[in-house]
Amino acid sequence: MMKKFTLLCLSAFVCLCTSAFTSGKFNYTIVGENEVEICQPADISEDGGYKDVVDLPSSVSYGGKTYTVVGIGERAFQHAEIASMLILPSTYRYIGPWAFHSAYGVAVMLSENTDSLGVGAFAYNELNNLLCNENNPKYSLIYSRDLPEGETWVGGVLVTKDKETVVAFPGGKKVNGSYVYTYNVPSIVKHIAPHAFHGAPHLKRVVFHDAVEDIGEYACYECLEMTRVEIPGNTKLSYAAFAACETNLNTIILNEGVTEIPDYCFFDAENCTNLQLPSTLERIGEYALCYFENITTINLPENLQILDNGALSSCTRLTTVNFNDKCRYVGPQCFANCDALVSIDLNKVEILDKLAFNGCSNLTNVTLNHITHLGRAPFYQCSKITKIDFPETLVYMDPVTFMMCRGLNELTIPASVQYIGGGTAAGATSLKEIAVAEGSNYFTTIDGVLYDKALTTLVAIPGGWEPTELNLPASVTTIAEQAGHWCNITKLNAPGVKVLIKSAFSECASLEEVLLGAACDSIGETVFASCTAITKVTSLNQIPPKGGIFDDAVYNAATLYVPRGYKEAYQADENWGKFLNIEEIDVEEPGVVGDLNGDGVVDVADVNICINIILEIDNDPEVKALADLNGDGVVDVADVNAIINIILQ
Repeated sequence: MMKKFTLLCLSAFVCLCTSAFTSGKFNYTIVGENEVEICQPADISEDGGYKDVVDLPSSVSYGGKTYTVVGIGERAFQHAEIASMLILPSTYRYIGPWAFHSAYGVAVMLSENTDSLGVGAFAYNELNNLLCNENNPKYSLIYSRDLPEGETWVGGVLVTKDKETVVAFPGGKKVNGSYVYTYNVPSIVKHIAPHAFHGAPHLKRVVFHDAVEDIGEYACYECLEMTRVEIPGNTKLSYAAFAACETNLNTIILNEGVTEIPDYCFFDAENCTNLQLPSTLERIGEYALCYFENITTINLPENLQILDNGALSSCTRLTTVNFNDKCRYVGPQCFANCDALVSIDLNKVEILDKLAFNGCSNLTNVTLNHITHLGRAPFYQCSKITKIDFPETLVYMDPVTFMMCRGLNELTIPASVQYIGGGTAAGATSLKEIAVAEGSNYFTTIDGVLYDKALTTLVAIPGGWEPTELNLPASVTTIAEQAGHWCNITKLNAPGVKVLIKSAFSECASLEEVLLGAACDSIGETVFASCTAITKVTSLNQIPPKGGIFDDAVYNAATLYVPRGYKEAYQADENWGKFLNIEEIDVEEPGVVGDLNGDGVVDVADVNICINIILEIDNDPEVKALADLNGDGVVDVADVNAIINIILQ
């Protein structure tokens, strides 16, 4: 299943053995001076399994030399049938990773010298017993004599020598001819090792008593028959401990005292309908409750502070999330693909990270009372959102906040916002204009297009902007990332622009003409990607701007116009030289933007001239035209600020 493959990539158990030689029933790999490990049986069945594994050699001869067999290699006996008790000789010091993955049959007994088990050594096994030589100093078994009088127990479960850690459970364990469906962890056990119950095919429940301090990574991963999990309050969970128990797990109870659900802990419990979270819970980790497809309501506990990356993503029937007063952070993709969500009140949340509601196609109402930071595209493809009222607490908006919010028809930027990334409304096809609240010291608009206050940066063109020709003020030197992504313009006139940041006008299917002024020296990655309708590009810089990457259709069909005498320079450029049609044009020597007195520099004198025009002391129409840096038809404080910013650059 793709969900599990993405998580752990455990489905592709291909033997990685590179054998040095074959002798008798096994292939061997040399691992040291006169030492080898079993790589795999020599006789492999068509289905990849090994039949009738009965005994193992302690030494082997090959090429006139005798080797001591010291261990079992990675995946050596995966899918093997253990026909009778398989006793490891005393020379065997280790069992490699996944060595008995999906092995089945009678039993495996560790030798007195086996002191190392690789990760997942007995994952998915269906053995009746896991045993250990009583003289082994590291591993052991639990016997009835170890337990308080009257406590029931299940034998053949591998534990550490001190009896405090369950190491591996025999997945095919039978008592009186019936599989063990419920395993009660003995009262002397304090720890559950990683992968201890990994893939146990018959376990419906593992009962953890209050003395269990921690449950290791992947401890019960993909126990498909598991129906109920209850975690004591003082037990610490670990990464993916109960992930992929997708088939039958319907009840998860975390008792008071549990403070964290770690990353991927209950990933893909798709049939869970009863989820009980304690008031002590403070964090839900990455994808920890992802794919809970039958949960309809989540009440965030009173002490929960963090919802991490994808924590509640793909909960496709989730309709209600009740936020508490302490949760300040909602992580990336936290509610991604929660299709049933219609309305949500984020209460005291301050940071809404990237793609938080990605693909929530029915989300209509979002309440943000205390938000300070909106991450990249938190509402990506939320097509039913028409408007969001932002509080004056909002300070920071990452790029493409409302990307592909096709229903959005009203957007006002609060005066409190100090930073907005590019392309705020890229693909928001119903939005015809962006407004900025009165009193903003950081942003402004001209004809509904968003700029920084100094009019040096084009921040965003609304996705439904109707004019077809964009004439940027001469003061604009930068076009932000995805500022015009998907917009409907046919002509772009950018006389003062120096830098176009990546994807600034990508996928503008109607764009036909582009004019870049003499100052333009850098065109970022994919700025004009998929703009296949372009027929005319004019670049007035004598030096070809860095970048200059267009689609092949543009290189082949469009005409590139460059300053007279510089055609060869453009032809020699690795990108501009791809244009099949390059023509030279006469270019007037451009004036310096903001130089109102014509002395070749922009300084305080030009600021004073601009102020005189505002005060109607100077009414020279030519100078007045030069002073209107933002092209809005009037000379005002905005133009003064634009000149000051040019001086400060």
